[in-house]
Amino acid sequence: MPFIMNAWYAAAWPNEIAADRVFARTICNESMVFWRDSTGAAVALEDRCTHRQMPLAKGWLEDGTIRCSYHGLRFAGDGSCVEIPGQNNIPAGVRVRRYPVAERHGWVWVWPGDPARADAALIPDIQTRNESPGWTSVGSTTHVAANYLLLSDNLLDLTHETFLHVGSLGNHAVVEHPMETRTEGDRVVVTRWMRNHIPAPFWKANIRNATGYEGLCDRWQIIEFRPPAHLVLDVGVAPAGDPDPMNSASGAQGCNLNTITPETEHTSWFFWAFSRRFQLDDTELSARFLDRVTGIIEEDRVAIEAVQNVIDRDGPERLISLRTDAGGIAARRIIERLIRAEAAEAAAPDRTTTRRPTSRRAAR
Repeated sequence: MPFIMNAWYAAAWPNEIAADRVFARTICNESMVFWRDSTGAAVALEDRCTHRQMPLAKGWLEDGTIRCSYHGLRFAGDGSCVEIPGQNNIPAGVRVRRYPVAERHGWVWVWPGDPARADAALIPDIQTRNESPGWTSVGSTTHVAANYLLLSDNLLDLTHETFLHVGSLGNHAVVEHPMETRTEGDRVVVTRWMRNHIPAPFWKANIRNATGYEGLCDRWQIIEFRPPAHLVLDVGVAPAGDPDPMNSASGAQGCNLNTITPETEHTSWFFWAFSRRFQLDDTELSARFLDRVTGIIEEDRVAIEAVQNVIDRDGPERLISLRTDAGGIAARRIIERLIRAEAAEAAAPDRTTTRRPTSRRAAR
């Protein structure tokens, strides 16, 4: 399946892109090179020199520009060539494709499609708690050798917590309580409430440490999906019967922020963060959260890569969907619709602008 190209994808954490080093990443089958120009702004170019196709990532930075390590051509952040050693004139065609870049909600984003459509306001605000006042966040990036849709499926059906994360997030309360799924345009919301139960180990420890409460809890999981692969999970626990559990002073409220960036058809960059609304100044707790959530993500990675290996071997036709897959099915339908719309527009004869809605090495 091709990718949605007219969309924002997380490319890096801000500290990964600097003015003194080159950062390379493949996104939607597009090889890109990132750095910060002389103003400190993050820029992204196609990772190839127009002369002999040498990857620019093998070059180095000079005064906010990048120099090719093969024949020394130098390019500015807008893709224009500013120097050709041994040649004074620079032909107009000697330039590299530039990708729109934005920094928002704690990540650096890139737009691989039509640059004329790259409006930073389209980066979903559901990710705001990655850097919002009143919350504190930790996170990382995990490379997963699997198609990005499998990661979305995983996050939209948390039934697996009972079995895959039994030592942390999972207990039988998860699988015993049904989910409710609704679709609103390009938005999918999956909700599960677990009332009056003994909390799973992760949440039992958090509510005890945050408020001193020990006892039966009400727990919630509210998952919101936005295309192409933005998923935010409002999660937490409060004392059973609290009239306003998601704002309870005796509870522990968290938010799992995720955005999945396809690298290729079979590999993905999984950007994730866990933000909490309690014990904000406890740096030791933040370090423990980072370690604990990293372990949970690692369990997901191993499982998802195993699924991808079987799909590669046997094909996707043998997949069977259950009631708990409703959210993942709805999300896939939205993605398929948007991809078809991009393809139809690209094929339309009356286009007035040049479109690149799919990679020249589009997914098969």
